[in-house]
Amino acid sequence: MTASEATAWAESQIRELLALGVDLPDAQATVRWVLDNLPAGADPNTWVPDPALLDEPIDEAAIEDARIAYYAGDHVPARFKRLLDAGEE
Repeated sequence: MTASEATAWAESQIRELLALGVDLPDAQATVRWVLDNLPAGADPNTWVPDPALLDEPIDEAAIEDARIAYYAGDHVPARFKRLLDAGEE
């Protein structure tokens, strides 16, 4: 797949995901994940990821990475970030 083909595929997939009601950051992240993990020569329209690729261990490092990504994301309103930090009374 050439760079221009990948771009065209990504744009069409993002349009389809938006039409289905997926928000833009999630659509972009999903398409980016597929392109990042797509084996060389594979067709993104028919490729199915190996389940082992999806089975990422949840350890302290993964939790910290997710927390950093959540806090750094512009798509998450500040009030939700404050709620995550709030302690239960």
